[in-house]
This record gives sequence, C-alpha cells and structure tokens, in this order.
Amino acid sequence: MQQFPHLNFSEKIVGRARYNGGPRPSQQTDDNKNNRTGHSSFLTGKTSNLKQSWVEHNKSRQEKNLAPLNPEIQPIFLQINPDLLADIQFDLENLNIEIISQEDNGFIVGASLDNLRTLEEKISGFIDSERGTGRIADLWQIIDGNREDWKPQHILSPELYEKWNEIDDNIDYHVEVSVAFDKPIKVSLNPDSTRYQSQLDKFNRLQEERDEKYFERENGFEQFIGHYKAELTSSIIDLGDSFACQVRISGKGLKDLVVNYPFVFEVAEVEQLETVTGSTSEETDFNLEIISPDNDAPEVGVIDSGIQENHRYIEQAIKTVNSKSYVDGDTSTSDKVPNGGHGTKVAGALLYPKGVSQLNSPYQLPFFIRNLRVLDSNNGLRNKFPADLLNRIIQDNPDCKIFNHSINSTQPFRLKHMSTWAAMLDTLTHYNDVLFICSVGNISRQIIKHYIQSNNQYPDYLEEPFCRVANPAQSSFSLVVGSVNHLDFNNDNWNTIGIKDEASAFSKIGTGIWGMIKPDVVEYGGAMQISKDGAILVSNKDTSIELIRSTLNGGSAYGQDSVGTSFATPKVSHIVAQLKKLYPNDGVNLLRALVVQGARLPNNHFLNPNATSIKHFGYGIPSLERVTENTEHRITFYNTNNIEAEQGQIYTLKIPDSLRGQGDDYNILVEVTLAYTAKVRRTRQKTKSYLSTWLEWKSSKINEPYNDFKEYVLKEIEQRETSYDRDTRSELSNFEWKIKNRTNGNVQGISRNNSTVQKDWAIIKSYNLPEEVSFAVLAHKGWDRQKEPVPYALTVSIEILGADIPIYEEIRLENEVEIQVNS
Repeated sequence: MQQFPHLNFSEKIVGRARYNGGPRPSQQTDDNKNNRTGHSSFLTGKTSNLKQSWVEHNKSRQEKNLAPLNPEIQPIFLQINPDLLADIQFDLENLNIEIISQEDNGFIVGASLDNLRTLEEKISGFIDSERGTGRIADLWQIIDGNREDWKPQHILSPELYEKWNEIDDNIDYHVEVSVAFDKPIKVSLNPDSTRYQSQLDKFNRLQEERDEKYFERENGFEQFIGHYKAELTSSIIDLGDSFACQVRISGKGLKDLVVNYPFVFEVAEVEQLETVTGSTSEETDFNLEIISPDNDAPEVGVIDSGIQENHRYIEQAIKTVNSKSYVDGDTSTSDKVPNGGHGTKVAGALLYPKGVSQLNSPYQLPFFIRNLRVLDSNNGLRNKFPADLLNRIIQDNPDCKIFNHSINSTQPFRLKHMSTWAAMLDTLTHYNDVLFICSVGNISRQIIKHYIQSNNQYPDYLEEPFCRVANPAQSSFSLVVGSVNHLDFNNDNWNTIGIKDEASAFSKIGTGIWGMIKPDVVEYGGAMQISKDGAILVSNKDTSIELIRSTLNGGSAYGQDSVGTSFATPKVSHIVAQLKKLYPNDGVNLLRALVVQGARLPNNHFLNPNATSIKHFGYGIPSLERVTENTEHRITFYNTNNIEAEQGQIYTLKIPDSLRGQGDDYNILVEVTLAYTAKVRRTRQKTKSYLSTWLEWKSSKINEPYNDFKEYVLKEIEQRETSYDRDTRSELSNFEWKIKNRTNGNVQGISRNNSTVQKDWAIIKSYNLPEEVSFAVLAHKGWDRQKEPVPYALTVSIEILGADIPIYEEIRLENEVEIQVNS
C-alpha cells in the first residue's frame, strides 16, 4: 500500500451555474433595423443574382458532362453577426439554410435547401417587421461573387489551395473529402416528465428520419463522384455531424466537387506519414533477469510498425494471441523497419523508460504490450484511412484501454477544422473510454539544417508554421507528448542544439488548434548536435537515448541510435499504465488529470511561465512519483464525476490552523487540474463549438467564505434563487494563477479554458492561506440539446516548497469528515 496515496473527495453541493457576461449590442445590426427597406433591398439584389446564376449554371451542366445536381439545393456564402455564434445552438433552419462550415468573423458556408425561397420571404417580411423576420438584421451580407473564387478558398487545405490553379482535368488526385450532415435532433428527453413517453416517441421518429436523410446524403455523394468514375479508397466514416472518406478522382471531378457540390466543407490531399530512422548499432548485451508482469497488469496497445515479439527484453510482455496486423496483404506482426525497427523501440521505451543498461537485476516488467501493426517496412500506411483504421482497432480490442500512438503526418495540423484523424481519436476516447497517448511530431534533420543555414536559429525556427503540432496531435482528448533534451554538451567539434530540459531541436510545438494547450506534456526523447566546422552538420550520433532495438536484421538488442517524439511518447504511456494499475476502475479523465497534475515546467518556466513555456512544454515534464503518489510535504485530492450543461458542482478543502500561522513564511503551491471529454462535431470551429458541452473550473478568492462562493457560482440551489454581493467580492484578493482562464493573463495569448485538460497553479505565502478553499466545476451549454452528462476528473494538490515540514497527515485529518459529505 502506498504511504501517501491520492485521496478521494466528493462534491459538497450541486446547483445551477451562474454565468457572467453576454453578447454585446452590434452597431451593424442596429443600423440594419433602422434601415429595413435599404437592408432588404440590398439582400434581395444579392439573392436575385445568385438564383439567376444558379439557373444558368444548371442549364450548362449537362452540356459540360458534369454530374447531376439538385437545382433546389444551392451553395451560399454569407456573413452574420458574429455574436450570434456565442449561442452554440445557433442555426439557420428558419431560413431553410444548412450550415456547412462556420468560418471566422461570422462568415458561413451554407446550402439553401429550397433555392433561396424561404430566405427571400424572410427578407421581404423584414421590411414590415413581420413575425419571425427579426434575424434578418443579423444577416449582414450575402456574397454573390463567383463560387470558383470563394469556395476553394474556404474548402481546400492550404497545401491543395496553392496547387489549385494547376489541377489538370485528366489527372487523378488522391484526396480526403469531408461532407457536412449537421442534423441534430431537437427534442429534449426528461425521464422525470409526465410527457416522457411522448418525448421518447418523437425522438425515435426523428432519429429514423435523420438516419434516412443521412443515407440519402451519403448515397448522393457517392453518385456525384461516381459520375467521374472516382474510386473510394477507404470506408466512409460517420463523425456525427459529417462523414469523411478518401477518394481518387479526376481533376475535372475534383473541381466540380469543390466548387459546386453543396455539402462539402473540407478537401485535402491524403497526407504522408513522417519517418524516424535509426542507424546500425554494434552488438552489445546486458545480463538482465526479466520477470513477467503480474497476471492482472494492464495491456497497452502499441499502434505502430509491429514488434519483434521474440526479443529477449520484450517477449514476456507479449500475449501473442492478441497481436494483429492491419497492413493490407501482410499478416505478419513483426517489425520490418530497418536499422532497429520502430515499433520495437516504442515498445521498449514503454517497458524500460530509462533504458536497460542501468537497471538492477532482476527486473519485473510493469505491464503487457499489445502489438497492433499498422505500418509497413517503410513506416507507411498502405491505402489506409487513419480514421477508419483507428475505428477498426478500437472495435477489435474492446478490452484494451491505453494506446500508444507514435504516428504523425509530415504536415502540421490544419487551422480551421479538426481533422478526421484527430476527431476520430476524440470520438473514440469519449464513447469508448480509451486513452491515446500521441506524439507531437518531428522536424527532420534536413529541415533543421535548412533553417539554420537560412540564419533562422534555434529556438526561433520552432515558431515557423511548419513546426506547428503535426496531425493528429491537435486531438482535444489525447494526451499529446513533445520532447526535451536529456543532456547538453559543448566540445571542440560539436555542441547540442539547446541545453538540457529545453525543447528538443526536432520537437514540434504548440499551441494546438483554437489555442488548445498542446503538447500536454513533454519527456526525454533525445537531442540533436551541430558541428562547429562550418558545414552545419546536424546529427544525433552522440545525443540519442537508449532504446531497445529489433535484431531481425542484425545489430544490438539495445543501443543509442535514434531520437524523436515517437520515443518520448511511450515514456508517458509508461506512466499512464502505472496509473491504471492503481486506478483500474476509473476512466481516462482521471489518468489525463493526474499525469498533467504531476507534470512541472522545467527551470524558471515553473515560477514565471510565458507563452513560449506553454508552447514548448505544455504543462511540463511528468514525474512518475508525483503522478502516482505524494510525500509528507504534498497532498493530492481527486474526484471523478459527471455533470450536465448549466450545472455547477463545488468542492471544498479546509486548511489546518497550523499551516496558517502568522509567524510562518513558507511558500505553498496549489495546483488544480480539470480533465473532461464530450461529444464533438467537425463542421464548427473553436473549442466551445466543437464540444457538445464545455467545462471550466473556478476557485474561491482568498478568505472568501464557502457560503459566499457558493452563492456566487451557483445561480440556483434546490430551486432557490441565489444572489451575491458584487462589491464585497471585488474587494477580495484572487489566487495568482499562472495561466488563468483568459488570454490576457500572465501567459499572454493562452487561456486554460480553450483546452479539455485545464491546469493552473499558484504560490501563496502560508500566512495568507485561507481557512478553506473552494473549487467549482461549471458546465456550459453547447450544441447538445439533450444535455447529456459529460465525465470529468478534478485534482487538487497542496505542497510546501523548500521547507522540510510535513503537511500530508495534517491536511488529511482536517478534511477527513468533509470528504465524506455529499449534497
């Protein structure tokens, strides 16, 4: 039994959350209301032009041998009052327009489902203030320009858009296509209602109608691309509000798909995977006695290039009956990547995160490894759609809950929509309670050399767009891992690029999509060195970490010949699996929260973090000891729970008098981490629109009584409306959280609320500690009208810094009764 385990605490009270702020009045909208005739005339002119253009276009399609289209369904590009998008449930159904893609500044790519008739009726009625037409004032403009101009600009990936004018009608292109189908069921189910059965009947009827429309959309898409004899090279993946697939299609068909097919919202070239190569290694061996894992130890899935399963350092961790190859035409699960393999090195780093040469014998393997081979001998996917592949893997392995995913695209993530690959990771995480630990992606030696030769020095070149987090590491719910240097040196011929505990020269950096904090954490994945002879040679010859190697093609069973975020990632997976042994029945949010809770920024970044700190390190380097247990100088409380939209849940910890003595002057560290998952939708942008429900945490102010904080964060408790004294509260001091919940805090440009793992920390003098400190978890309404509860985990740690004073037992005893209190 652990001497200083994490302690469970439960919420003290639950109520309806209070939210501050709201949309501001819009001058443009007010002007439109005051000039109804002029605004209506302006919009009517636009719709008339669009309708005429669409009629002429459809007449010419048959002559040009283009695929048939429904003339009633017309693409449209418009701008609305951006403040309306603060309402996550906003739609344009009253105009009979389906939102295909939400863009910046209120611009929307849409599809009119009745050839603009409903829109024209509303515009006409707006003049006389007819009921149901008020929203026309928020319709700022309709763009009637050429679709060949605006649609590719908003639909294509940046890489494909650059090539767009060179697309040849007669050449086939391999692309990934995403098609919108955002048809939420707008019926709320309340099991406590006397009308529940009628609600349920209506819900089921609408669900059947939705399914029929989905298959109609899917079949229509297949018929459209079939006109061009396109080949579906993957399954069609359903992602809730959209579906996606990979297609090989002629340039002529691709142009028509992008410009005229009304429901497409993203088209990108199929991405290539990055490769991490090793080198030959001299024969070495180490006489280590290895003991099999405990029978009840967890099994970690390694989604990679296969594993040398008979390797002396690995074989006892493999259950061969569970191994499987997903490589087309190759049932072997062996690691065929030359120069020591790739999956074998990843598996070795999972089992031996600090290498083998310094271990004491005997060594018991900590857990089992499940070999899930997806990459061929060239570290490539053979005609596989990653989203489809991952879905199959999870369905085939329902008993496996932790997956190491050291695979990335060569390209940085796209800025607008969550990719299908990343969205599938998020979907599988939420619905199957699995955790993917993903690498952040690597910058090749050639690219590093190019930057330095161009006088773009380390670490400045890390800010280049190409060095942005690589797809799918922008995944919201995955635990994403970057790399830091494990050493530094400077001799006559070479010096390391960066010093110890700085970002590795090859490690891509954040932030992630929509300002999410990515990577989540970092680990030691090796370093790079640069020559001093003027040739600017970039090498990892003396800067690699010790890894297990495949010996299928000869060489050593272990060695130091490779670096990469691929190998930093399994070191974090090792920590996650150790946590799973301690909390076998808890969900992935507790694993995410405790890993981040046990991470710490290196050097001065911890005390004085800035945007660079967070971009390079996320929340820092996790310590196995801090993640899994405490000391007599540190105590951690945690809870896992579910919460509904518009609900708040409060937790409270009491601080012993002995820690708050006015004569004492100790630094007390308070750390808080919230982790959660929710349903997602790809067609929208920004975290709060992507998620069905989004959460945040708030703390009481210093010396704010529990009852006052409760009244502040909860608008209603047990059907009683609450109120609070705004002036009194404003006079209290805040905890000086390092990141804060807004982008204009200490860490400029970064808000913890943009992420689904939200950590912050504050250091307070012991004599300023309050008698109690409270934390509220607040659930904000998203696009899910059912208000389905979302799971979360909350962790709170208190630690005394730089003083040999025990606090664990005192705080535990002070809170022993409180911990048991429920609402």
